[in-house]
Amino acid sequence: MIKKIIICFFSLLSCLILPEAYADNPNLYTCKGNNVSLTYRTFSFGPETPDTVFLTMKIGNKNYSAGKAGIESHKSVMGDVKSIVLKFTPDVSINKASFILPQINLGQNNLGTLITKAGFKSQLALTTIATPFIPGPYIGVVNKSNYIDLNCTATLLLVEPL
Repeated sequence: MIKKIIICFFSLLSCLILPEAYADNPNLYTCKGNNVSLTYRTFSFGPETPDTVFLTMKIGNKNYSAGKAGIESHKSVMGDVKSIVLKFTPDVSINKASFILPQINLGQNNLGTLITKAGFKSQLALTTIATPFIPGPYIGVVNKSNYIDLNCTATLLLVEPL
């Protein structure tokens, strides 16, 4: 009985002493790979305003950028798949770049330590989707992809209210 009271006492005491933990999603992702770099940002300035989303990508010597309307997003068990169209050639092909952002929680742990960065690995898929204007189905690989390994960092940027 005494053992149960002591355990209960220390449990209550730890709740009073330990800071409250919280988790949030990162709002800045930076990735680098072989001849590739990308930055994905999402910011919200409060519940009344829509999220501002922006992606910049450099592949070789070509630069690409897109805002929220130009970024496709699909949820999967691996994370959020983000895609942008790099080039669209009517009746020939669509070139897309896609990458995966896994679920990451950053914030304050139960010990009061603020964790604002996490590293992870991902891949950039450069996909050519064949869309030829021919009678009958296209024969062959319809969506050929090349993959580039990425080393990434997810960052939680904390914005202080004015």
